[in-house]
Amino acid sequence: MGGRLSTQNIVDNVTSLVTGRKRKYSESEDEEVNKVIEIALHTPKKKKLLCTAQYIYQALFLEGKNSDVTVCALGKEHHLHRVYLCQSPYFASMFSGSWLETTQKYITIDIVDPLITLDSLQVVFGSLYNSDIALNPLEIVPILATATMFQLDGLIEECTEVMMETINPKTALDYYEAACQYGDKKLQEACFRWFLINLMPHYFNHSHTELSTIPVSLMTKLVAHPDLFVIQTEYSIYVMLKYWMYLIHHKDDKETNISNVNEYFCSRSDKTPYLYCTEGRGFIPVFQGLRLQNLISHLLDVLLITRDNIIPKSWLNPVILQQWRNVLRVNQNEDKGPHDISDDQFLKDCLRCGRVIKSKDRHVWRWTGFHFGIDLLMISDESKLSIKRNQRAESENVLLSFQPTRHVAIRVTVVRLNEQKQIIYSKQSDVQKINMSKGGEVQIMTLDKDLEYPIFISANIMYTCPETV
Repeated sequence: MGGRLSTQNIVDNVTSLVTGRKRKYSESEDEEVNKVIEIALHTPKKKKLLCTAQYIYQALFLEGKNSDVTVCALGKEHHLHRVYLCQSPYFASMFSGSWLETTQKYITIDIVDPLITLDSLQVVFGSLYNSDIALNPLEIVPILATATMFQLDGLIEECTEVMMETINPKTALDYYEAACQYGDKKLQEACFRWFLINLMPHYFNHSHTELSTIPVSLMTKLVAHPDLFVIQTEYSIYVMLKYWMYLIHHKDDKETNISNVNEYFCSRSDKTPYLYCTEGRGFIPVFQGLRLQNLISHLLDVLLITRDNIIPKSWLNPVILQQWRNVLRVNQNEDKGPHDISDDQFLKDCLRCGRVIKSKDRHVWRWTGFHFGIDLLMISDESKLSIKRNQRAESENVLLSFQPTRHVAIRVTVVRLNEQKQIIYSKQSDVQKINMSKGGEVQIMTLDKDLEYPIFISANIMYTCPETV
């Protein structure tokens, strides 16, 4: 039935042969059989065979069959083949010309890079025999180091792609240092951008122990950069640096808190500013990136900075004098704000501040400090970010500017991060020079309606025009 000979058909055929009686010929039965045969012949059968690439990898690389050269590296011998090794410019050059290794069957390679391991050598040599390789993010830096040594551009690109996808708190520093060492500009920039956003929200606010792992060279670049995401104000950067220096000198202190840190700096018997002491000189480049004019806008901040005696007074006094001159210029109506300033000058001198917004609810806040008589409010809701020049009641004991119109320069950046602390949403406004009338509100940015929270808001603000001498 259904294209097959039934049991009864077979029995009838056998009976006919045994009894000698011929069975009546049936063309329909032959047609049924032919159909079954045709289907069987035209139906592909899937069978898993050892493909050429797998055979090459297994027989030639793993088993070393027909090897014509033995490479010894890190004390282990690899039985390899010149024709495959020559995919690497490193070996292609070695096997050509008049080098000693050109005809040798046993070659010893000196590995000077400490990041290269036996496992990474195995992966990289194996990649010359089979393009289908697995790159584990936990082992990717040694593989990148090895691929760089042997000048395998394709493998380097694959490593970079994996690393770009897996920048996170556990990998960011290793990836950044590897990118610097091996000249991978794309990866270096991606890691640096990751640190700009996560230095304060993650390392300072949630993981003090990891903060001490950040080297002086990287911290110097981060602190000086205008795109650094600051939680609260510039003074928060100063507090973070205190923690950072303390942790570097007290790696075994498991009970680090603000009291320990403050006591460490305040109880020094040496009256020399910490940055001028032996243990502090190495941190000078980092503190030079602070915008000191933005550290002294609040009385308590000034008192604490003076008490800590970290920053030399020779750094602070000229800045304090300049800020007092700015106050007088504003008071005498000679400075109405930065209405005509280049973007480069703005980014060099602006106040850096930020905030984490956890929900779509309406939020109104200010960054504390004396801002030359302008009480500037930030306002966020589901659809926009705005700034407002708040006009307080005359009965409040607050020094306010009487100028009916003031100019403010501002740039705002909004980002959202995923679980790896990577940017999955980013929006940045232009540097805007805005006329702020008393009580006036100006929209800075429109927010996407489907934007999920929490979000990070970073603001660069300038209240006065830099004085030209």
